[in-house]
Amino acid sequence: MAKKAKKKAKQKAKKKSSSKKKARRTVLYSSKGKKLYAVRDKGGKFKDIQQYSRAHAMDIKRKSKDE
Repeated sequence: MAKKAKKKAKQKAKKKSSSKKKARRTVLYSSKGKKLYAVRDKGGKFKDIQQYSRAHAMDIKRKSKDE
């Protein structure tokens, strides 16, 4: 029985650590005046930069599946 309890404890620990935080987006503007979203990594460097319009469209598409 002790082995089963240890196994369950390990599985619970894995589940908790696998939940990801949502990436924070910084709003910037390009030289042309377009609104941009910039995602930073843990070190604070830019990981991904994309246009606000594209990012917003993808957010809407992801959320509308349940309708």
